[in-house]
This record gives sequence, C-alpha cells and structure tokens, in this order.
Amino acid sequence: MPRPSEMIFGMDQTLHLPTLMVVHALITLISTVVTIYMWLRYRGSRVLPLLVAAGVAGCVAMLLHASRETLPLTVSSGVGLCLGILAVGLFWQAVVAFEGGRVSIPKASAGALVWMLLWFTPPLQHSVEARTATLGLFVAAYCFLTARETLARAKHEPLPSRTVAAVANMLRGFLWLAAVPLSIFVAPPYAADGATAHWFAYIALANSMLIVLSLVSLLIVAKERDEWRYRLASERDPLTNLANRRTFVTEANEILRQTEGGASLLLFDIDHFKTVNDTYGHAAGDQALLAFSRAIDQRMPKGWLFARIGGEEFACLMPRMSAQQAIAVAENLRLAIADMVMPGVETLRVTVSIGICEAPERGTGLDTLLASADAALYRAKADGRNCVRLYEPSALLSEAGQALVVADPMPRRGLVRMGRRIA
Repeated sequence: MPRPSEMIFGMDQTLHLPTLMVVHALITLISTVVTIYMWLRYRGSRVLPLLVAAGVAGCVAMLLHASRETLPLTVSSGVGLCLGILAVGLFWQAVVAFEGGRVSIPKASAGALVWMLLWFTPPLQHSVEARTATLGLFVAAYCFLTARETLARAKHEPLPSRTVAAVANMLRGFLWLAAVPLSIFVAPPYAADGATAHWFAYIALANSMLIVLSLVSLLIVAKERDEWRYRLASERDPLTNLANRRTFVTEANEILRQTEGGASLLLFDIDHFKTVNDTYGHAAGDQALLAFSRAIDQRMPKGWLFARIGGEEFACLMPRMSAQQAIAVAENLRLAIADMVMPGVETLRVTVSIGICEAPERGTGLDTLLASADAALYRAKADGRNCVRLYEPSALLSEAGQALVVADPMPRRGLVRMGRRIA
C-alpha cells in the first residue's frame, strides 16, 4: 500500500520532467543567442558575457539532466548539476556587475567546485535524496545572494522593478530550500523505476518560470535605470549633484505654495571665483565648487532645498525659518566655508557672500524673493564680501542714490549693477 505522501506527491506524474527540461533548455538557448547578439554590439559590457556564460552552462545542464535515463549518472547528474550550480553562480555575478560591483569568478564557481568534490563521496553517489538536498542548498544560497545584491542599491536607485527581480530570486531560493525536506521526508525526486515525484516536477516547472522572470525583470531594471538616469541628469547639476536651476524653481514654488509660516531664502556667491580659476586653474575651481557644495549640503537638514543655480551661485530655501534664524544659519555657514581647506590645493582659501530675504507668509512669489535676496547679496559684495546681509529696502534706497539693477530675478551669471557684473 502506498504511503500517504506518495498518494499526494506520487510517482504517477502529470508533468514529464525530461520534456520540461528540454523545453527550458530551448528557451535558455534562445535567450542566450539574443544575449550574444547584444554582447557583440556592446563589447564593453561586463554583464552580458556573464549572462552568456550562465545561459550556456544552464542550457547544457538541462540537456544533460534530461538525458539521465540514457547517460551515465556521473555525466547526467554529476556534470549536469555541477553546470546548473555554476549557471546560478554566474547569474549572481552578472547581477553584481550590473550593480557596479567587483566580479569574482571564483565565488561564482565555488558551489560547482564543491559539488564536484562531494560527488565522489558515497552519499551523493548512492542517494538521490542527498543529491537533491545538496543541490537545493547551493542553488538557494546563490539565489538569496542575487536577491540581496538587487536590493542593496534600492535606496540609491529606487526603481520599481528591483522589487520584482529580488522577489523572483527569493522565491526561487525558497523553492529550492523546500526541495531539501521534501526529498528527505516526503518522497525522493526519482523512484527506482525512473518516475519523477509530482513535487519535483512542479518545482522544476516553477524554477523555469522564475528563471525567465528573473532575466526579464533584470532587463526591465536596466531600462528603468536608463530612464531614471536621464531624468536625474535633467534635474541635477552634473558637477555637484545638487538640484539645478530648473529643479530649484519647480520645487521652491511648491514649497512656498504649501508652507505655513513663511520661509527664508539664502543666495550664496563664492567671492572672487574668477580669480580662483585664473590663478589655480579650472580644475581647482571645480574642486572649490565641490568642496563648497558638500560643506553646505552636509549642514542642510531635511526639508531645506539647496541648489546650484549658476556658475558659482547657490541658493537655499528654508521653510518656516525667520530672518533672524536665517542670519544665524548663514553666519555659521560662512564661517565654515572660510575655515575650509581645499583638498590638493592647501594654499587656496575661498569665502562666500550671502544675501537673505524672508517670505513672511505663504504664497510669496519666488521671483520676488530672488530679486530681494539678490539685492541683499549685492550689498554683501559692496560691503567687502565674506559677509551676510539681510534684505532691507530702506538701506538699499539710501546707498548713494544709485539704482540697483538685477539682470535676472534668478541670476544666471552673477549680479549686475549699472550693466556690469560684480565678481
């Protein structure tokens, strides 16, 4: 009388495993041929050759194991399953390369090497349960490593398909982990007469589907990454990676529209920046911009908007910040910049002039704020630079009766007075 487990997971199969493996091998072969074509077009890729190697190893592994009834056990299971483990390891390293990590072929092939060493021990030679359990552990480990690699950069690249790719690999890992107790406590994958247990056939089918899903989701992640990077390039300054002018205008208008209690705007202009470029070179000028932006950005709490809006000009919008609070913040930032040492150019020192304007209530226009902060920044320049000035209309009107002309409400190339730029 058959065991209850055999009645549920019996050997009277509805899925013919060798046929399933051959079909999967053909699908793998087609995807590998497509990958080879892509590799020939993009020779510099680190990912594609690993995917090709994984595809070839997986295809051969499927064909060898599908022929287990005609080939020697050492070839069909020993070599075949060894190549299967190698294929999973290579796919893991392809994902590592895709995420910008360092590829390690020894790590990819470690599981296959250990399998071949274990193959010559009695348990794997004589026990199909031991072979299935060992295979399941190796494949599950590589699948979990692949899922972890996929999720590791989710914070830096929030792409929707990352979750799909990670889940596909995790499900595949759990699937092969389940094969361990099933093969030991329920029914062996193969009976003495060669029949396949139902559970093993279904695991093989699900495994094939998850492999396809993993590969497709990886391609979708690649497409999403390109789109995300293009969008990021249009929104960020390429040198400092801060928000650019267009992003600042869009987000600042939204903040001003929604924020209760007003806000304060700071405009920064690095003093004598043209002299820095002329004296130390443009490379040193770029270093100064990077060091300046990082020093300020590191001191920006969440909710403040900091952007590079021109050559050496930066802006910071601080919601719910009064003018007096903004002055204290600006003074601290000015002192931090004055004490900053430029990496590689120790003799270079930079200072910054800062203009401040307060928006007393919600709905204040950004153009108005920028023009006012720009006027305060001009006053800081006129007062000798390396200082902070708050926008005060009465003080500006009393300055020698001279009109202050601003070339643009949001300066692109600096401040202009009487048609001439103030450096």
